[in-house]
Amino acid sequence: MIEEKNEDRQSFDQDAVMVYIDPHLMQGLADVAAQKAANFQELLSAAQEGDLESAYQVALSYANGRGTSKDSELAFQWFQRAADGDHIAAQYQLGVCFLRGIGTEADIPRGLELITSTADQDYLPSVCELGLCYEMGTGVEESKERAAELYRQAAQQGDARAQCNLGFFYYRGIGVEESDSEAVYWFSQAAEQEYPRAQFLLGECYDLGFGVEADMAHAVELYTKAHDGGYPPATCSLGLCYELGKGVEEDKERAARLYLQSAEEEDPRAQCNLGFFYYWGIGVEKDLAQAVLWFSRSAEQQYPRAQYLLGHCYEFGYGVEKSLEKAAALYQAAHHRSYSDGTCALGLCYELGTGVEQDKAKAVELYRQAAQQDNARAQCNLGFCYYQGIGVETDDKTAVEWFQKAADQEYPRAMMLLGECYENGYGIDRDAAKAVALYTKAHEAGHPPATCSLGLCYEIGTGVEVDKTKAVQLYRQAAEEEDARAQCNLGFCYYRGIGVEADDKQAAEWFQKAADQNYRRAIYLLGECYEYGYGLEKDVNRAIELYTKAHEAGYPPAACSLGLCYEIGTGVEIDKVKAVELYRQAAQQGDARAQCNLGFCYYQGIGVEADDKQAAEWFQKAADQDYLRAVYLLGECYEYGYGLDRDEQQAVALYTRAQQAGYPSAACSLGLCYELGTGVEMDKAKAVQLYRQAAEQGDARAQCNLGFCYYQGIGIEMDDSQAVVWFQKAAEQNYLRAVMLLGECRENGYGIERDMAQAVELYTKAHEGGYPPATCSLGLCYEMGRGVEQDKAKAAQLYRQAADRGDARAQCNLGFFYYHGISVSVDDSQAAQWFQKAADQDYPRAQMLLGECYENGYGVERDITKAVELYTSAHERGNAAATCSLGLCYELGRGVEEDKGRAAQLYRQAANHGNARAQCNLGFFYYHGISVKQDYAKAAELFQQAADQDNARAQYLLGQCYEHGQGVAKDLSRAMELYHQAADGGSKDAKERLEKGHSAKGTSGQEAPKQEKGLLKKALKLFKK
Repeated sequence: MIEEKNEDRQSFDQDAVMVYIDPHLMQGLADVAAQKAANFQELLSAAQEGDLESAYQVALSYANGRGTSKDSELAFQWFQRAADGDHIAAQYQLGVCFLRGIGTEADIPRGLELITSTADQDYLPSVCELGLCYEMGTGVEESKERAAELYRQAAQQGDARAQCNLGFFYYRGIGVEESDSEAVYWFSQAAEQEYPRAQFLLGECYDLGFGVEADMAHAVELYTKAHDGGYPPATCSLGLCYELGKGVEEDKERAARLYLQSAEEEDPRAQCNLGFFYYWGIGVEKDLAQAVLWFSRSAEQQYPRAQYLLGHCYEFGYGVEKSLEKAAALYQAAHHRSYSDGTCALGLCYELGTGVEQDKAKAVELYRQAAQQDNARAQCNLGFCYYQGIGVETDDKTAVEWFQKAADQEYPRAMMLLGECYENGYGIDRDAAKAVALYTKAHEAGHPPATCSLGLCYEIGTGVEVDKTKAVQLYRQAAEEEDARAQCNLGFCYYRGIGVEADDKQAAEWFQKAADQNYRRAIYLLGECYEYGYGLEKDVNRAIELYTKAHEAGYPPAACSLGLCYEIGTGVEIDKVKAVELYRQAAQQGDARAQCNLGFCYYQGIGVEADDKQAAEWFQKAADQDYLRAVYLLGECYEYGYGLDRDEQQAVALYTRAQQAGYPSAACSLGLCYELGTGVEMDKAKAVQLYRQAAEQGDARAQCNLGFCYYQGIGIEMDDSQAVVWFQKAAEQNYLRAVMLLGECRENGYGIERDMAQAVELYTKAHEGGYPPATCSLGLCYEMGRGVEQDKAKAAQLYRQAADRGDARAQCNLGFFYYHGISVSVDDSQAAQWFQKAADQDYPRAQMLLGECYENGYGVERDITKAVELYTSAHERGNAAATCSLGLCYELGRGVEEDKGRAAQLYRQAANHGNARAQCNLGFFYYHGISVKQDYAKAAELFQQAADQDNARAQYLLGQCYEHGQGVAKDLSRAMELYHQAADGGSKDAKERLEKGHSAKGTSGQEAPKQEKGLLKKALKLFKK
C-alpha cells in the first residue's frame, strides 16, 4: 500500500555532485567590471572591445540569465574568450562547462585539464571542483580520500562550497570517519557565508538533532534562508515543515506552493512530494494524472521514492494506463537505489507473479533485504511468508519474530497478524487478552482487517466478554471501509440473526459486496442465498456459477456444496461420481462437511462402491473437527459395527457428544439407545425425553419415534391423539415411516377418525416413496379389500416388492399366500423359503409358521425338534399363535417330553392374549379336567371367547355345553345354532351331529395342524399385523 505521509529523509548522496554557480562567489573579482558597466549592454560592448573581465561577466549573465535570456552556448563562448586571455575564473568556468557538457559537448579530459591547471594556481573553486572529480571518478580514478583532502584544502582557506562538501563527507562518512559534530562545524562555516546548500544541510541537522541539539525553529529559519537564496532542496524541506507542522503552524496549501516552486526548479524530492499531494488531494485538489506527471519527472531523475510511487500508479492504473510490467521495472529501479519500499513492492511482484515471472523464493529474498533495512511492510510480508510457507518452509516462530519487529514500528497489519498468532498460539504461547490488545491497537490505527478480527473476538468471546452487538458494530465499521471479510461477517450476522435482527436481504447485499472483491466465503454464501432463495429470487443456475467460482478459487466449502448439487441434481444433471470427486477434493483440504459427505457416499455406496471402513475413516476425520453429523454417523458405525469393531458404549458416547452440541438426529439415536438399552441401562422415560428434545427441533425421525411411544405407551402413557399429532408432523416432512403409521391410525381410527380411503392414500404415498412396510400394508389392503377393491393378485405383487427389499412382514405374508394358494399356486417349498427369510429377521409369525412347516413336513423335511425351537423363539417374542402351538407340543409330547401342566400354562398365556385356538384348547382342558380341576363353567366361558372369534371347534364344543347343560343352562336351540355355525366353519363333528340328529361323542379336540388349515384360513387376519 502506498504510504500516507511524505518521508522525513531530506538528502541523498547525489546532493554532493550538485554544482551551484553562486553570483556572490566571484563578486569580489567583478566589482571593477560592475562599476564600469551600468547594464548588460554596456558589459557586452566592453567585452566586444576585448575587456576580459567584461567578457567573463557577460558569460555569467548568459549562464544565470541576468539582464538577458539564459543561453548556455553563448555563456560557453564568452567563458572561452575570457579564458583564452588567461582569466582564471573564466578558465575554471570553462572547465566546468567541458566537464558537464554545458553549452558544448562534454570533454572531460579538456575540462579536467582546465580545472587542474587553475587548482594548481590555488584557485579555490577549482580546488573544490577537482575534489568533486575525485569524489565521482570524473576523468580520474575515484578516490573519496583524495576528494576529502582537496575539499579540506579549499575549506580551510574559506571556500564555502568546499566547506559544505567537506561537511557532507563528515555527515555521511565519505572518505573520512562519520562525525555529525564535524559536519555541523563545516556546514556552519559555509552557512555564515550565506551558502544556501550549507544553510539547508545545517537546517537538516537542527531538524533531526544530528551533531547538535534538535531545534525546529532554528531549522525552519535556516531552511527559509536557503529557500530565499534560491536553493530548491531547502524550499522542499520548508514545504515539508509546513506539511507536517514542524516548527511552523501546519499549512498544507503553503506546503503545496513550496513543493511546486521547488519542483519547477527540478528538485526531484519536491516533485515527488508534490505528486504525493496530488495523489491524496493534500493541499490541492486530488488529481491522479498530475500525480503521475510529477512522479514521472522525479523518477526521470532517478529519485527512488518517486520510482516506487510511479510504479504503484502503473500497477493499479492510477492516473495512467495500467501496466504491471512497467510497475515491476520501476520497483526494480527503486530497489537498485536501495529504496526499501521499492524492494518490498518488487518482492510482492515476485510473490504474486505480477509483471514478472512468479518466484516466491526471490520474493522472500527481497522481503528479507528490505526487512533488514527496517522496512515494516517488508518485515510483515517476510513474517507472512514464514506464516504461510510462501517461498520458504513454514515457521510460525520466525513469523512471530518478524511480525513483532514490524509491530514495534506500529505497522497495523503486523499488529493484526501478531494478534492472530497470540489468539491461536502460532509460534508463541496463546494469549487471547494480548491478541485483543493488538487487534484493538491496529483497529485504532485504522486497519479494517484488525477491526474485523476484533469484531470476531466480541462475537465468540475470545479474550473479551461476548458482545454480539459490539461485534456487529465493528464488522460494520470495517465493512464500510471495504474490508471483504468484515462485509462477509456482517452479512452472516444478518443471515443468522447474530447481534442483529435476521434479514436475508441485508445478508445477501453484504455477501454481494464481499463477493465483488472475490472474497471466496462470500461468493459461496451468496451462492447459498441463490440456491435457497434467501433474500433474493431463487436461481439455482446462479448458485452453481457462484459455487463453481469459489471452488475454482480454492474454497473447500464451495466444492462441497457444488458436490451436493451434483449428488442430488440441483441446477445440474445428477452425477454422483462427480459429486464424490468434489467431496474428495474438499475433504482432502480438511473441510469437515465434505469429509462427512464423502464418508456418507462410502456408507451408502453413492457414486462409489460401498465401503464401511472408508466411511468410518472419513466420519472420524470430520468428527475430529466436531462436525456434529459426522460425530452422529460415527456413533452409528460403532453401534452396528459398520467398518469398525462394534462398541455400543462408544456409540452412546458419540451420540451424547453430538446431542449435547445440539444435533437433533443424535438426540434421537441416543433416545433409541435408552429405549432399547443399547450401550446404556434401559430407560424408556429418558428415551421419550430425548425424542421430544429432537422432535421439537424438527427432527422427523424423532417426531415419528415420539409418536410411536405415545402409540404404544412406551415410557409415557398411551395417547393415540398425541401419537397422531407427532406422526403428522413427521409425515409433513415426508418421513415415510410416519406416513405409514399415520395411515395405520387412519385405518383403525386410532386417535383420529377412521378413514380407509385416507389410509390407503397414505400407504400409497409411503410405498411410492420406497418404504417397504407401507408397501406391505398396502398389499394387505388389497388382500382384504380395505379402502380399495379386493385384488389378491395385486396384494401378492406388493408383498413381493416389499419382500424383495427385505421386509419381514411382507416375506411372511407372501409365504402365507404360497402356503394357502392365495392368488398363486400352492407351493409349500416357496412358502417355507419366504417364512425362513422372515424368521431370519426374528419375525415371530414367520417363525411360528415355519415351525408348523417343520412339524408337518410342509415344503421342508419334517423336523419336530426344529419346529419346537421355532415355536419357542416365536413364543418368547410374544406370538400368541406360537405359544399355543408350543402348548400343543407339550400336551401331545411332540418334540418335547409330554407335560400337560406346561401345556395348560402356555394355553393360558396365549388365551390371555386373545388367541382363539388357545382359548378353545384351554377350555377343553377345563372341560375334561386335564392338568386342571374340571370346570364346565370355565370351559364354557373360554369356548364362548373362542367362538366369538369364529373358531369352529369352539363353536361346536360350546354347542355341546348348551345341549347337555354343562357350565351353562341347557338350551337345545342355542346348541343347534352353534352346531350350524361350526358346520359352516368346516367342523366335521358339527356336520355329523346335525346329520345324525343325536349327541355326538366328544372328540379329543386336538386336530392335526393340516386339519386346522381350514380354521387358519378363516382366521387369516388374526395372523396378520
